[in-house]
Amino acid sequence: MKKITGIDLGTTYSAIATLDDLGNPEIMPNPESNNRITRSAVYIGKDKAIVGDKALEASITEPKKVALKAKIEMENEVVFSTKNGEWIEGKKGYTPSQVSSLILSKLKDYTSGVKKAVITVPALFTEVARESTLDAAKVAGLDVELINEPTAAVLHYANLPGVKLSGRVLVFDLGGGTFDITIANIKDKKVNVITSVGDKHLGGEDFDKELIKIIDKKYKKAKGKSLNT
Repeated sequence: MKKITGIDLGTTYSAIATLDDLGNPEIMPNPESNNRITRSAVYIGKDKAIVGDKALEASITEPKKVALKAKIEMENEVVFSTKNGEWIEGKKGYTPSQVSSLILSKLKDYTSGVKKAVITVPALFTEVARESTLDAAKVAGLDVELINEPTAAVLHYANLPGVKLSGRVLVFDLGGGTFDITIANIKDKKVNVITSVGDKHLGGEDFDKELIKIIDKKYKKAKGKSLNT
């Protein structure tokens, strides 16, 4: 029996899951830390790349070499420059697809025998972003299919044992970089997606930035200077 694998390639965190012997999805932990989610951060060194929490630790001393938020750059013609420490327009650097392939390769190593997988993507992902995701998977040695993240949630809940869903359902997917919704009709475990839409500037990190602005404004009013954010 072929191993059935699903991957959530997220803006801030990523995860990989397989079906156990009973057919239930099980998120595979990182063998190094036993964490079931992996930070979508990549340290790009001269001789090697590091993915996850250790990449963030490396950013303390070498912040310009750590690539973050590759997912939201997938549709853009940009590269990550280790000289500038950010995503820039140009040719000298690492594409979002290349950075994402390193994350996928890391996740792939959490279990054995993974050759095919389903990767979830935001409902609002453009065709370019979807192609970039497929390219990243190919570099990581994976044959994949893509499914919209909120649609995957609908399919999951519609097929849970003992759960009966019927009629029109609205699913919210608030991620680190995007906020998507799916509206679907469900009848007898069959899901008919009516629409999937979203906003790529309304993710959790956008909430964080706005909260920091509010706190900074209040701090400045009280102390006469801005926070070092």
